[in-house]
Amino acid sequence: MKNITHQVLVTVTPSKAFLAKLNKQSRSNRAFKAIAVIAAGCAILSEIERRKLEEQVYQLSIRVKKLERSEEE
Repeated sequence: MKNITHQVLVTVTPSKAFLAKLNKQSRSNRAFKAIAVIAAGCAILSEIERRKLEEQVYQLSIRVKKLERSEEE
C-alpha cells in the first residue's frame, strides 16, 4: 500500500484535498484496527470469565451433592 501511494504521489502532483483525504483514510484505518484489537481483547476476557464461573458452578454442584449424601446418612 505504501509503495502504491508513493508511486501515485511521485508521478502525479497531489492536491491538498487529495492529501487530506488520504490522511483521513489512514487515521480511520488505524482507528478501525484499534477497535478490532479491543473487541478481540474483550471477547477473550469474557471467555476467561465464563470459564471461571463454569468451574465455580461445577464446584458448587459437587458440594451440594456431598451435603445431600451426608444428610441422607
